[in-house]
Amino acid sequence: MTPESRPPIPTEGSGRSVQDYIDERPVWADATPVHHGPITNMQWFIWWLAAAGKLFEGMVVFTTGVALPLMAKEFALGATEKGVVAAASLFGILIGAATLGGLADRYGRKQMFIVEMVLFGIFTVLLTLSPSYLVVVAALVGIGVALGCDYPTAHLIISESIPSRIRGRMVLGAFGFQAIGALVGTAVGFVILFENPDVAAWRWMYASTLVLAVPVIIGRFFIVQSPLWLMFRGRVEEAEAATERLLLRDPLYPKEVILHRAQARDKHHEHQWGEAPWSALFQRINLDRTILASVPWFLQDLGTYGIGMFTPAILATVIGASVAQPRNVAELIQSDILATKGA
Repeated sequence: MTPESRPPIPTEGSGRSVQDYIDERPVWADATPVHHGPITNMQWFIWWLAAAGKLFEGMVVFTTGVALPLMAKEFALGATEKGVVAAASLFGILIGAATLGGLADRYGRKQMFIVEMVLFGIFTVLLTLSPSYLVVVAALVGIGVALGCDYPTAHLIISESIPSRIRGRMVLGAFGFQAIGALVGTAVGFVILFENPDVAAWRWMYASTLVLAVPVIIGRFFIVQSPLWLMFRGRVEEAEAATERLLLRDPLYPKEVILHRAQARDKHHEHQWGEAPWSALFQRINLDRTILASVPWFLQDLGTYGIGMFTPAILATVIGASVAQPRNVAELIQSDILATKGA
């Protein structure tokens, strides 16, 4: 649940809200307001690190489409096992997004932002070293859980750090990196297959994501904690320091951040807002919003994952490069290269 959906924090005395400071725009010498306030380096840094999570999602899912024929050869997979491998990361994303997204409310945006990417790196290493089919599936599910958990966290950390006038565009822009990741994953798969035509090449495809994941993990340690989350927790002094760091610019402005002082939270309201069951999404008052929010995502994911993941195999069949029963490894790899090149 985002801070916008919670009851406002009671305040006392003077001070402004975190969002007031984030949304503030400079004025010219004649007091004419500037239409677009500058985004600080920290705000851009947070945005790029959040977009990286979507990049990795696209890379992993589409790399699986390229790597699947090689995995099938190495582990002698049948049709059912291939389907499980293809769906494993998506199943993990479902679990992570649906069940673990709320951890950022409990433990903090920054903490979960780091943990998710660390888990992604650990399971990616496990995947590249997998000795068996079952370990491959477990590693892909783990990768999916980490990326799924990153869904709500990335959305929250962008929304709580960016001016409200451009919040929607920045969130959508970050999520658009999923498509870029799909292209990168397919391209990297092709290059690795071309340079290393071996059945084990699929391991290098997944390992290539670590080249980007390591600096992203390190970078997430250096972002600022969400000031809005700190305010909701009643940690006002920390929120003021975090807001100053978030909006640090040259020349320095604001020179001082003074936020509303939070009073003790109303436990009745906290319980009322925090215990809504899943069934509330399907109650009459929320049903239209649930449908309008979920159906477009379903259709988008159906095309992106349901069809996109198997684009290399589909293209291989269309262009006549698919071989139903490869006679040797070279024939299998050549078919995969042609399919990936077409994708």
